[in-house]
Amino acid sequence: KNNFPMGAGIASSASAFAALAVAASHAAGLDLTEKQLSQLARQGSGSACRSIPSGFVEWQISECEADSAAVSIAPPEHWPLVDHIAIVNQEHKLVGSTAGHDLAHTSILQNSRVADAPRRLEICRRAILQREFEALAEIIELDCNLMHAVMMTSNPRLLYWEPTTLAVMEQVNAWRAAGLLAAYTIDAGPNVHVICDASHQALVKERLEGISGVAQVITAHPGGRAELLSEMSPN
Repeated sequence: KNNFPMGAGIASSASAFAALAVAASHAAGLDLTEKQLSQLARQGSGSACRSIPSGFVEWQISECEADSAAVSIAPPEHWPLVDHIAIVNQEHKLVGSTAGHDLAHTSILQNSRVADAPRRLEICRRAILQREFEALAEIIELDCNLMHAVMMTSNPRLLYWEPTTLAVMEQVNAWRAAGLLAAYTIDAGPNVHVICDASHQALVKERLEGISGVAQVITAHPGGRAELLSEMSPN
């Protein structure tokens, strides 16, 4: 079970299928490596492959099925970042991520977005490893905006943002310009992930809760690897 809104555009399928991969493989008596678990989780959701390893994780680029998996590039304690998720609308979205993926090729922006992905990935990887917040902020916001631009220009177009989504984005940019270490990124939905330095987490959460239309703020931190917590009795 998931303990946060599902189908609302905050990647609930990532944790769900990672958990299912670990639990199901154990129930089947399999002793899979981390890479094999990542590959298995990916069958349910691409994002889920990144929820298997610990800490800061990269889904490695590959056109080969056997190599398409995620690896940890830094442990959870590498950088004390916090993810405040501003819940704008927790209702199940009308158009799911799978349907959105199927429409991406209809956007004239998609090919350019994909071609530029390795460059953006390298900037993001370097920013994480060197703990450069401004570089991380710029690249994750750019990547987010590019993805939503593709959805907005697909046929038919997908527009997930709501007025409060835009309000949060604008406020985060204003806060960072004033010296607050915060940046936004948005999955395929209206809810906003606000990544911030741990030293600013209390202030960022307080300010998010003060924005009209934000119903709830869920806080997350870099986590450990997906693992079996307990075994249920067959009886």
